[in-house]
Amino acid sequence: MTVITETEKSLYLATADNDVARVITDALPAIYDVSLYKDINGLLEALKKQTAELVLCHQFLLDDNPSQIIGQLKKLCPDSRILVIGPPRPIPVQIAALKQGARGYFNQNLPMSKLQEALLLITNGEVWVERHVISGLIDEISHLPEVSEKQRRAAETLSPKELEVAKMVSHGATNKMIARNMNITERTVKAHLTTIFQKMNLPDRLSLAIVFRDLR
Repeated sequence: MTVITETEKSLYLATADNDVARVITDALPAIYDVSLYKDINGLLEALKKQTAELVLCHQFLLDDNPSQIIGQLKKLCPDSRILVIGPPRPIPVQIAALKQGARGYFNQNLPMSKLQEALLLITNGEVWVERHVISGLIDEISHLPEVSEKQRRAAETLSPKELEVAKMVSHGATNKMIARNMNITERTVKAHLTTIFQKMNLPDRLSLAIVFRDLR
């Protein structure tokens, strides 16, 4: 019998905290090929030679100039998924990480099993943030133009289940939460989201959340 194994994923971890590095590397399953860097310069030099699928960077290394550093990372590895990890931080700090190009901010006080979940989510193109951070981000960009009449008409073409999914996304629910609430699989949730994006001509779930925030 042939055993199918999951493809190994390259992960660059940048942290000057040896304890954090040890906890993370010990907790991650074997599918992650982890390379450890003690500072940003070491990480940048490594990315110049070879990019990684995932970049996990500690907040303390970004404190001097997070916007510039994340910008450098995105320039060197535009297709990599960047996740910032660190102690609990105010909503503006977490929102800033997203706006600068990271796929989320992970609270290092959470169980490391949650980190595996976060990495899986961002690998699949989603973001990892706490629900109240999503609400804060939506509120921050509330100055954007109101929902167009075309978008309102598009929203009316959604099926009842698609509409339910869209509304839950606007409240910051993850695919897992939506699946559990609707008693469907996460694959079905993803299928609904794909259809919603196509019908409403939207690029991602954040855009969807903004539109439905304004429709509420």
